[in-house]
Amino acid sequence: MRVTYKSHPDDFKTLGFFRDRSLELLDAAGAGRKWALPIEDTTAAGHLMGTCRMGNDPKSSVVDKYHRAHDVPNLFIVDGSSFVTSGRNQPTCTIQALAYRAADHIIRMAKGGSIASSV
Repeated sequence: MRVTYKSHPDDFKTLGFFRDRSLELLDAAGAGRKWALPIEDTTAAGHLMGTCRMGNDPKSSVVDKYHRAHDVPNLFIVDGSSFVTSGRNQPTCTIQALAYRAADHIIRMAKGGSIASSV
């Protein structure tokens, strides 16, 4: 598989918006010195998302709302691949929150007998 990544024009607008808000916050906090890096395409690293779309319909998604695969029993895909879209940059906290949510659901399912045992 080859994955090619290129920033979308909306990514640049979003980055500019957040940069400007950050500078405003620094002003409001009374920062004596501030600076901002130029907004440019991210080519060294990126958070690629969207390869295992989350949804209710197995025809148009890979995992359900608890990250359980529609087609493979007991497979949970808990990472950024389930995001249909993203606010851009640093999705780690959202991924962690969804992972905790999925884990709670997995525990409930295991206790209720909804997950087949491999033993």
